[in-house]
Amino acid sequence: MKKRTFDNQSDIEYIINKCEVCYMAMVDENNLPYVLPFNFGYKNKCLYLHGTKIGKKIDILKKNNHVCITFSTDHSLVYQNDSVACSFTMKFRSVVAYGKVFFIEDYDKKVEAIDEVMKKYTGKSFQYSKPAIINLETIKIEIESWSGKESGY
Repeated sequence: MKKRTFDNQSDIEYIINKCEVCYMAMVDENNLPYVLPFNFGYKNKCLYLHGTKIGKKIDILKKNNHVCITFSTDHSLVYQNDSVACSFTMKFRSVVAYGKVFFIEDYDKKVEAIDEVMKKYTGKSFQYSKPAIINLETIKIEIESWSGKESGY
């Protein structure tokens, strides 16, 4: 099956924008990997995430802001011969990105970040209550490098 790797922004953004979830990998204080799924917003090589202000992920990211994010979409099982197990494979498109996490403190920038997330899933902007914004931990990930891969397309 034909496989292709690439690093051009338009192909990578196409995949990112198709995905409903990304997976962020971190490394904890014991040098162990910790991976979580996230809803996200994306704009200009930056990802936006939000969640609670406390917990393991926040503790890890405050000590080590380097992360790896993966995206995967367009999965489809294909085969050459349905009676030969090794002829089965999966079509897919994926992206692996590396970046740094920054905690957004500025109120207006938090609103912009949350709006990117909401626009991704609903296609529209919202008005938010001040307590809702203040009580959310809002994260910006500046992507430093990325690569894409597709198989079967």
